[in-house]
Amino acid sequence: MVSDVVQKLTNFLNLKLFSLAALGGIAIGSAVSLIRTLVGFIQTILFGTNVNMHSAISTPWERILAVTTVGGLILGLLLVLSARYKRLSMVDPIEANAVNGGKMSFLDSLTFVGLSLVSISIGGSVGFEAAMTQLGAGTLSAIGQRLNFARQELRMLVSCGTGAGIAAIFGAPLAGAFYALELVVGGYATRALMPTLLASSLSSLMVYILIGYEPLFKANIVETPSIWHFPIAILIGCMAAAVGILVMRGTTSLEYLLKSLKLPNFLKPAIGGLFLGLIALIVPQVMGPGHYGINEILAGSKALHLIILILLAKMAASIACVGSGFRGGLFSASLFLGAALGCIIHDIITIPLFGHAIPLDLTVVAGMAGVAASIIGTPAAIILLLLETANLNLGVISTVITVIVSSVLTRYLFGYSFSTWRFHIRGSDITGPQDIGRLKALTFGNLPLIKLPTIAEHTSLIDAANAAKRAEVDYIAIKDKNGHFLGLANNKLLLTELEKTSPLSLCNLIEKNTHCVYQTESIVNYIDTINEKKLKRLSVIDENHHFIGLVSEVAILRRYLIEIVAAQEEELEHFPKLTP
Repeated sequence: MVSDVVQKLTNFLNLKLFSLAALGGIAIGSAVSLIRTLVGFIQTILFGTNVNMHSAISTPWERILAVTTVGGLILGLLLVLSARYKRLSMVDPIEANAVNGGKMSFLDSLTFVGLSLVSISIGGSVGFEAAMTQLGAGTLSAIGQRLNFARQELRMLVSCGTGAGIAAIFGAPLAGAFYALELVVGGYATRALMPTLLASSLSSLMVYILIGYEPLFKANIVETPSIWHFPIAILIGCMAAAVGILVMRGTTSLEYLLKSLKLPNFLKPAIGGLFLGLIALIVPQVMGPGHYGINEILAGSKALHLIILILLAKMAASIACVGSGFRGGLFSASLFLGAALGCIIHDIITIPLFGHAIPLDLTVVAGMAGVAASIIGTPAAIILLLLETANLNLGVISTVITVIVSSVLTRYLFGYSFSTWRFHIRGSDITGPQDIGRLKALTFGNLPLIKLPTIAEHTSLIDAANAAKRAEVDYIAIKDKNGHFLGLANNKLLLTELEKTSPLSLCNLIEKNTHCVYQTESIVNYIDTINEKKLKRLSVIDENHHFIGLVSEVAILRRYLIEIVAAQEEELEHFPKLTP
């Protein structure tokens, strides 16, 4: 009796998964704390201050240029070295869950983390997010593979690691968990939510214990927003989408430009670093993720022309860094850009029209949410992040409106978040974290094939018709003297031809436009072709061009639908009920 209860409890909790999620959250939180401290120490040596947390305005100009340019050159050499050892073809959490069934390389992930730390340490306008999510997801995935976890469990471990990484950076466990669910899982199923939330919570807890807790963004939204803030929220959403699209387009355009110049790869980050340094001489706030700059904007101490300059400079710095090869995320940069945008709209529009009825903090936070939602593509996580880190309570409704407008416009006008845009540029068909890997693994050889008699091309019509009649099929397959498949012949056409006084040969009765596929090819590659060309059947052949069988359009689409439904059921599956 007791053993039965223990077994049911074990099945209910999936103790292996939950235990690894908990341990992973603790380890990732500890690692993030150590890495943040290490980066701050390195930046203090290089710049005389931690540029992630303080302004570099007192740093001598020659020191800034030297660190960013020489640092970019060192980063370029490390990138070339990593490519030589084939460590740059990294699978990120989205691709891992979409294609690889949650499988990631630990060594590749460590390489990316190292390159990101160099990028951030030299003042790059990138954030910790990409590195820490890669570290968390890659570590838990590697451990899960060693423990022979199933495909679906590996995908959940990737979610746990991703959520823990974000939660540790921002001190926001809810945002971390929902970031992982939106970007890495593609849904909010309880099956993935519970372990991801556990890992995120413990990760944040470790950061609180090791570093201490301090509100990340010093917003002070204490006034209830007026009715006029809601149309302003829509305007902010529109402008935020424009800023997000410009940054994403600009990054890719710079990559293409540097590629067209045919420069050595190791020089590209040095050029980006030089450009970053030149911008930082005028606007030092562009260095680092930008958390310090956001709090400066929230304080309301900057003049309008300076805020406009900061917005343009941060956009240029982020494009220069990411486009030239710096490794890191745009999450923090998007929050900084949004803060500047919100402040500009507040000064130009809200104050002249409505006075101080709309507080600066609320407009700034709405801008942060809008640009982040546009670039990152995780609207729920962005709202939760600002609830947890920016005291967003009274203004949550207007911020939600901004996020919705920004997200919808970005998807309508651009079609991608920054992550999926990068996949598109690489020529990948990944549009989200949904598990298309299991669909790609479904080949024509896995389908129920209709076996047909295979007849040599010089066989008489009557023998061919008799063979089709004995097999009770509508078609026969025709092969040449080497056994290679030539095409199909319709049995009714054979019988009609036999009634003629001068019938054609069997070769002349082969149907034109016979569409052939290899048995090892994925059916996913042909779904669009079947619909566009209205194909009713496909001939399946092996690598030697020998006929294997015939598969109908109905059989292909049916099996495709079955796999989609099965994948969705796994994603939406709840934990089994604990019954007595």
